[in-house]
Amino acid sequence: MHNFPIPTADEWLKRVAKATKGAAFDADAALFQRQAGPSAERPHHGPWAVFARVDHHDAQAAHRQAVEDTENGVTGLVLPSPAQVPAIEHMGLHKFSLRNEGGDLGAEALRHLIARLPLDPARLAVDHGAHDPDLAKLLHAQGFTGPLMRGDGRAYHAGGLDDAEELGAAVATAVGSLRRLTFLDDAVLAGAVSITLAATQDMFATLAKFRAARILWREVLKQSGLPDRPLSLHAETSRIMLSETDAHTNILRSVAAVFGAGLGGADSVCVLPFSFNQGVPNAFARRVARNVQNLLLQESNLWRVLDPGAGAGAIESQTDRICNQAWAAMQQAEKGDWPVGDPSRSQVLPIIGVTAYQPARELAAEVEAS
Repeated sequence: MHNFPIPTADEWLKRVAKATKGAAFDADAALFQRQAGPSAERPHHGPWAVFARVDHHDAQAAHRQAVEDTENGVTGLVLPSPAQVPAIEHMGLHKFSLRNEGGDLGAEALRHLIARLPLDPARLAVDHGAHDPDLAKLLHAQGFTGPLMRGDGRAYHAGGLDDAEELGAAVATAVGSLRRLTFLDDAVLAGAVSITLAATQDMFATLAKFRAARILWREVLKQSGLPDRPLSLHAETSRIMLSETDAHTNILRSVAAVFGAGLGGADSVCVLPFSFNQGVPNAFARRVARNVQNLLLQESNLWRVLDPGAGAGAIESQTDRICNQAWAAMQQAEKGDWPVGDPSRSQVLPIIGVTAYQPARELAAEVEAS
């Protein structure tokens, strides 16, 4: 198989001039080349990990959920609280990744669980997400790998911040986590913090946001004097995009969200079942959530092209815009003008208020104009 020749910019411009018969056009706007600089591709060049939440608070029911998921394409489990930790006790923990979202209590429960089982912590892929540096130090000393803390933008997204502000808040929180983990060697510290972002039905915006996350984190490591290590980037489909009254339409929203996050370079993706806002999802809703990812990975093969948005003018410009605005938001937080520790704090509400209701204002204006 012969590769097609790659034309130079001059050759391309000559062909454009011939096709347009000399008509004037903006060459800068028409020609958008892949730029040299930080890559936004998924670092391991393989499929992203398929995660599922273990939602049930009854240990036996949660165990059945986890077993069904891992036997049907799920490669990682999200534990929302310490209550779900016993559900995985009798499962082969080396066969899938774990993600603690139960805070320090969840990380502590995981630590005790794994410590009393005949397992090597270094072989387990666990995102502990602890907030207590003493607990993180203990986990590291016992050989636990995987991110020890995380910057999480989902609560800011749920509060109404836009993509750039959500990313800026997540990066600012992640930088704060780096400062809490300075007891680690630089090589370990550079990979000790993960970032989690919401994926929405706005596929191209999601794609650009996840690309921007990798680019910004490389800059954070550079500015911090730390070695370049791949960012552990997790996506969860947006909770606030889910309709409660017309739940089945959420399946379409989830497909678009996963499409954007996967092409944007997420290492792992968790799809919330379409009935998530109606209570504990049933087996059918969980199966659909799994298969949304399985179909896009195994039949659409979305993971096979590395950073497919690179070089596309619309994607690159949107990525640049989100990078610049998110970096500015992060710097604002660093100066203390925007506290990011708790999105419910009153100081953040003015920012949320300006952004969250903008779409409503625009819709109202359109209705009035019509």
